[in-house]
Amino acid sequence: MAVAIRGAEIVKDYEGSHTSLVTYRKRCDICGYVSPEPPIAVSVLLNSTEVHGAYHAESFVCPFCENHQLVEIQG
Repeated sequence: MAVAIRGAEIVKDYEGSHTSLVTYRKRCDICGYVSPEPPIAVSVLLNSTEVHGAYHAESFVCPFCENHQLVEIQG
């Protein structure tokens, strides 16, 4: 099961044998903004950790509070 560490709201999580297909929306941790854009799908390794570098990470700027929000999802 994938976990949104920060900046994401998981919509769906499809677990495969080695990876998960995660669909999420961007979310600002400061103001609570959730992107109205279509959900984003990414693949992450199951049971991955940040230490091993097997997780999804990106960033965006919140259109409401201009916070530079990191998005981190761990498998």
